[in-house]
Amino acid sequence: MSSEGAVLEAQLNPSEDAKGLKPLKSGNLAADGSEQTLLEFTEVGRIIGYVDLGNMQAGDSVVIRQYMKIVEGGNYRKYAEETYSGILVEPLLYIHPRETDVAIKVTLQQTVGVFRNFPNNFMREL
Repeated sequence: MSSEGAVLEAQLNPSEDAKGLKPLKSGNLAADGSEQTLLEFTEVGRIIGYVDLGNMQAGDSVVIRQYMKIVEGGNYRKYAEETYSGILVEPLLYIHPRETDVAIKVTLQQTVGVFRNFPNNFMREL
């Protein structure tokens, strides 16, 4: 098989190792104006995820915050915060992979506009 054929075969029929993801949590968060938890993960692992901001309309504003605990019994510390407003050209937000051996938390807060639903999906890399 040619190298191009092997690549195509791997894409069409990935091995279990190539899949490398375990579903953690998916849902459809109904915003209420407060800071709401999309994911709280308290094990050892590498987490990735997606948040769909496609329901946002002109005048809406959403804040995504990411926190991490780095010691057992410690407090969450914020390491990222992004604000998104209005109708987005690219509404699917990718939560970049983060490693933890204590805890990670991802939150959403709709701060302006009619409260919307936000589909989301988080996975753990194996």
